[in-house]
Amino acid sequence: MASEQWFLRELREELGLTQEKVAGEAGTTQIWISQFELGRGDEPSSQEKEKLVQALVRRAAVRGLEILLLEKN
Repeated sequence: MASEQWFLRELREELGLTQEKVAGEAGTTQIWISQFELGRGDEPSSQEKEKLVQALVRRAAVRGLEILLLEKN
């Protein structure tokens, strides 16, 4: 697995997200996410990768804020 695919899969799993959840937020399908993570199928376009990364970054930001709020209380 290429490092890009490995990193994004690890991030998704660390955030506790399913492929279905990320696919919904990235505007794609669970099958596409699975194929990407496995390095199968056609090379995704830059736009597709950007949507995936944006979805994961949004979720990571939300998770970070949740942690900060819990620590503050």
